[in-house]
Amino acid sequence: MLNYDNQNGWPNQLGNYQSPIDLNTEVSTKYDDNLAISSDMYYQLTQEINDSTTIRLLGHGNATIFNRKFTFQQLHFHLPSEHTIDGKTNPLEIHLVHTNAIGQTVVVAIMVNKGNSNADLQAIINHFNNKEDQSVNISTNQWIPSLAKGFHYLGSLTTPPLTEGVEWLVITNSQITVSDNQLAWFHKNFTHNNRKTQPLFERKIEWYK
Repeated sequence: MLNYDNQNGWPNQLGNYQSPIDLNTEVSTKYDDNLAISSDMYYQLTQEINDSTTIRLLGHGNATIFNRKFTFQQLHFHLPSEHTIDGKTNPLEIHLVHTNAIGQTVVVAIMVNKGNSNADLQAIINHFNNKEDQSVNISTNQWIPSLAKGFHYLGSLTTPPLTEGVEWLVITNSQITVSDNQLAWFHKNFTHNNRKTQPLFERKIEWYK
């Protein structure tokens, strides 16, 4: 189990392209366009795993990201968000991890706001078992907008081994929301699991607004 209160003690060989970061709109390169991502109508989640620090769900689905084909591997949750936008933290961040045939990794991060209870999130909560993995049949309908807005940059995994060369799309206009009761459930079952933001160094942040 990762100790998020002692992140400096995590084993790693850090470079300068670490994640998460603060997505500063003042220093971002701005595009009046959408993020170049299109996905299946939904991703199908088939297995729910308690890995002690978060819920991880396996499944299948495909996405085209900046004109490259990727296969969905898994999703998991960070509470509160790992990325910040102009210093602001969201209550929840969802990571959808993808890989392709030549070994590239893209993480699609969804910044979740407070609002109405989300049925897909509630299904995940209802199936959770803290003692054993569960087979599930959950569709993540409309999590990735057809006209996605947000940020694109190069970084790393946010848990050890903190591997760099990971491409990030941080979506800011998803319609998925989390209710106070759902957040309370996450807080009850998991402690905070957000890595601290890392230095930007000379990296370019693209903001599709």
